[in-house]
This record gives sequence, C-alpha cells and structure tokens, in this order.
Amino acid sequence: MKYPHFIAIDGSSYEEEAHPIAIAWSLDDGSIKTTLVQPEDDWEDWDYALEDLHGITQDTLFQRGETGWSVIRELEHDLEQPFLIAEDMERVTQLLDKLYDSCGREVSMEIGRLSDEISNASGITELYEDLDFSHQPCDERVRLMLELWARDNT
Repeated sequence: MKYPHFIAIDGSSYEEEAHPIAIAWSLDDGSIKTTLVQPEDDWEDWDYALEDLHGITQDTLFQRGETGWSVIRELEHDLEQPFLIAEDMERVTQLLDKLYDSCGREVSMEIGRLSDEISNASGITELYEDLDFSHQPCDERVRLMLELWARDNT
C-alpha cells in the first residue's frame, strides 16, 4: 500500500512567535521520520509548561537538534510530491513558514487538511476525544494519521 505524506510539528509554545522544536513526517511506505529542530539565535519564544507535555528542553534542542537547513533538505528529499497532510493545517503552516524563513526560503510544498482526506470525519473526532490527540508528540500524531488513513482506505 502506498501512503500519502503526513506531517506534524511540535512548537515551542502556542503563541504566534512559536518556533518548531520537533517535526515528524511519513514516507510513502508508511514509515515515519522525526527529528528535533535546533533553534535559531533569534527564536526566543519558549513555554516551560510544555516541557512536561513533550519532554523536550531547550538544552536538548541545542545538543541534539538538526539545523533548519538540514531538516528542510531531508524533508524535501523524502517527498515524492510536494503535498503533505496535517491534522492542524494552520499550525503546521505557521511553523513550516518559520522554519523556511530561517533559511531565507519560501515553503515549497502544499499542506492539506486531514479532515479533507478522510471520508470518515467522525473518526477524527473520536480519535481526538479518546487519545487527547493534540497533546501527543508529533511522531505519534503522524502514526495516528497513517492509521486513520489506512482504516479509511482498506
């Protein structure tokens, strides 16, 4: 089975100034790639309360995160088509814009809404309620989107 590409991004906060701290995307074989994103010098926004939720500290990002350029290069290399599906299209677009802007580039892909790609939209609502979907780490959200899509397309 060939899967579409899904994406989820964890941000430093829920504010407009948020920057990406972790990103996950799926490949057409259903596997998932994920990486931490090393902050740029001018990315100062940080919500310490979210550390309990995602378990990522600023020190971890500086020590183990990949540069924005490396993340973009790998993401674009993995995509067969420049279209990704997200459960929160607006948030993903905002954080991707920030990532690409840090490299002086325009986002080179289109982001679609998960609810537009799944015929059983009530399944999304159930998933949100049952699993507290929005509070899952980005790689887990991508896995859940893959599962929803597979259920809808088998």
